[in-house]
Amino acid sequence: MSLNEPDIYPFSVTDISNKDALIISPHPDDESLGCGGSIIKHIQAGRKVKVIFLTNGDKGDFTGRFGNDYVNIRKKSAVKAMEILGVSDFEFWGFPDRELKFSFEQVFYKLKKLIEIFYPSVIYVPSPFEAHPDHKTAFNIVWALKDIFKGQILIYEILMALYPNILVDITNQFKRKQKAIKQYKTEIYYNDYLKKIAGLNRFRTATLPENIEYAEAFFVIDTPLINVDKQFLHLYNSLTEKMHFST
Repeated sequence: MSLNEPDIYPFSVTDISNKDALIISPHPDDESLGCGGSIIKHIQAGRKVKVIFLTNGDKGDFTGRFGNDYVNIRKKSAVKAMEILGVSDFEFWGFPDRELKFSFEQVFYKLKKLIEIFYPSVIYVPSPFEAHPDHKTAFNIVWALKDIFKGQILIYEILMALYPNILVDITNQFKRKQKAIKQYKTEIYYNDYLKKIAGLNRFRTATLPENIEYAEAFFVIDTPLINVDKQFLHLYNSLTEKMHFST
């Protein structure tokens, strides 16, 4: 059976804003970069949104330009970004940057307890195909909870593009998303995320109507695992085996 383009890639947008959302952000900035527009849409729809910053991001200052106060600077930037996105419920868990895999079990049980209390309908987490080890580990932790969490896992992209199964229109939210990203001045110093994320979100409209100027892309997994794309599972299993990550 031959497949048409819309059978393998979205040619329309999906609105998922009417659900309570838990956002897993390995570092302060990932949430705004990867799903900032969608976060705004959940807030605008009157839904509960909670953001968890897993690590303190202390190894992001590659040249030491920002000195001993770097972690605090990133934390303050995140607070400002949350205000712009409209999020009032967020936590800093403060695990060491780039070492999240060594805290796998601790984060797993802490997140499990949070899910049982907050009871989200959707969990946003970075793609396992991201290069950063904390992004991969964050996904692996959520993946390990897949039989406990009864909702949707939304995989988002940051620096590594994924193969999405839904696109979300963030045209009306894009300026606020960019404003939130601007708060992360230490990260923008090293990488021009404003231009690069704008390019990524613009690129995601390639298959959409002209009136949609910016979109965020996600791969949605329904739990329990009855609708998981076989190609995704094959790629994920191959990747985790190659990279020796615990799932």
